[in-house]
Amino acid sequence: MGTLIMLELKKLFFKKRILIVWAGSLLLSFVSIRAFSIEETYADIFSKGYGLAPLMGIVMFMIFSAAYTLEYSSNMSGLIKTTKNGKREIILAKSIAAGISASIINISVFLTVALSALTKFKFDGLNIPLKSLWYFGNSGSNITVIQMILITLLTIILGSFFFAQIGLFLSSISKSAAVPFIFGGLIMGLPYILEGFLSGIGLSKYLAFTPLWGMMSFQLIRYKSSTITPIILIIIFIVGLILLHKFTLKAFIKER
Repeated sequence: MGTLIMLELKKLFFKKRILIVWAGSLLLSFVSIRAFSIEETYADIFSKGYGLAPLMGIVMFMIFSAAYTLEYSSNMSGLIKTTKNGKREIILAKSIAAGISASIINISVFLTVALSALTKFKFDGLNIPLKSLWYFGNSGSNITVIQMILITLLTIILGSFFFAQIGLFLSSISKSAAVPFIFGGLIMGLPYILEGFLSGIGLSKYLAFTPLWGMMSFQLIRYKSSTITPIILIIIFIVGLILLHKFTLKAFIKER
């Protein structure tokens, strides 16, 4: 299984176009942070971190979109299906590799933003509470900057694996890589697009139950989501991971 995961990682991740877009995202992440007061700069960790979510989505779904369509177009799917238990191992290896790839992409972007800000003040003020940062408005949260960064890193990993399963499932039922890229991107990006509209009519709190806000968990603090929201999101993620993996397996082994 370890060898299969490594092979899938190379196949999914190490492509010239993906590496170029990823490198561009990291550069943009670093230069997007400028030195103002410590509170304003640290607020930008979360403001710019969320603002870069569309770029994360583009790189992620570039990785996932062709995961199965390439197998179909090269007729490798037929060969894989003939191997004893091969199809199940391949699909599991793809799932793990895609989750790892997405986690690396998303964590690297968010960490670059965070480190760009923290190094400007030599890591001072890590215990500043979020309620002191403009981005969190009247949240009143006593969670500190470093605590929120660590929590976000954990939820980014969970969210990355969830979005990876969405991308793989869409790829497994599609003949074209464009379909999972477009629809996967919409699933991730709609909450980002809708936030501005819903904020104006006081309905933005309902975005708390979307996978994007679950992954970028500081949004839950910013909008003072209820304490049960994280529990519901964890259930959504776990159930989604299980069901999407099963649906992908079913779609792949289905005769075409």
